[in-house]
Amino acid sequence: MMRFGRLCVVVILLSLLLPVVVYAAEPSEKTRFVVMRVDDQTGHEGWENHLIAYGIRNIVNSELFDTGSYLPVEDRLEITDQIDSLIASRWSESSPEKQQSDLDQEVLDNTDCVVSVVVRDFKVKRRRSIGLFSAAKTTIQISVDVELKHHDGTVQKVSGKGKGVTKSMGLLFQIREDKVHFNETTVGQATQEAIHHAITKL
Repeated sequence: MMRFGRLCVVVILLSLLLPVVVYAAEPSEKTRFVVMRVDDQTGHEGWENHLIAYGIRNIVNSELFDTGSYLPVEDRLEITDQIDSLIASRWSESSPEKQQSDLDQEVLDNTDCVVSVVVRDFKVKRRRSIGLFSAAKTTIQISVDVELKHHDGTVQKVSGKGKGVTKSMGLLFQIREDKVHFNETTVGQATQEAIHHAITKL
C-alpha cells in the first residue's frame, strides 16, 4: 500500500513538471524579416523588368522561411505596396531616399532584421561544336549576395552561385501574367540555385 502511495506521488510530480520540460524544449521565436532591397549589378540586358526583382524577393522569402528560423512579414497589407514600390524603384536605380527612410522606420517597428539582395554577376559562355551534328551549348553563371541587418547591430552576409547549361537560346526570364516563372528557363533556375546556395550558409 505504501509503495502504491509513493508511485502516485511520483506520477503527480511528473505531471506537474512535464509541461515545464516541454515548454523549455520548444524552439525559440522565429526571426521576423523583410526584404527591402533587390539590386541588379550585372549590367546585362534582359534584367530590366522590376518583376524579376519581385521574383527574387519571393525566392528569398521562401528560402529563409524553409530554414525554420525566419518568418517574412511582407504579407502585412499595410506595408506590401510600399515595399513593392521601393524594390521596383531600387531595381531601376531611381530610389527616393525619403521614401526609403519613411519605410525603414515603419518596417523596423514590426521586424527583427532587414534583408538586402544583390545579383552581383551574370556570365554567359556560348560554345559551338564542330562537325556534322554541330550544336551550340550555352553555360550561364550567376552570383548573389544576401545580407541580413539585425536590429541589435549584427550583420550576416552570405554569397551563393548558380550554374546552368542549355542548348536553347531562351536564356532570359519567362514573364506571364505579371509574374516571372523562374522554373522555365535556365537563367531562372540558376538564380534559384544561387539564392539557395547562399541561404544554406546562414
